[in-house]
Amino acid sequence: MKQFIPNVTESDVERIVRRDFPNEQVEKILATIQQVDVREKPRVILACLKIANGNIERLRNELSNASGYYREIISEAEYPYYSKKYFKIDKLSEDERNKIIEKDRDQYLKWISRI
Repeated sequence: MKQFIPNVTESDVERIVRRDFPNEQVEKILATIQQVDVREKPRVILACLKIANGNIERLRNELSNASGYYREIISEAEYPYYSKKYFKIDKLSEDERNKIIEKDRDQYLKWISRI
């Protein structure tokens, strides 16, 4: 089984910002996001938002690191269980690996679809 790769857009980013942060912070956050230069921008920004979990200081930190550490940010947000087992993943059975991949996918989809 292959890792789940979310297909996200800028509208997903705006929706999550509006969901996770107070109204008075939204425009400033969106303006800060516009300044971030990173490949796969919506995906990386959503990963930053997920890691920040509504904490503005944590979000600022993640956004400032996004261009240099986007792989790590994506890994932490999208694949937390797989990342924890990464160095011994080859020693696990295929079934165990698949369960980890499913768990990662499910936790991400639950987060992004939360109201």
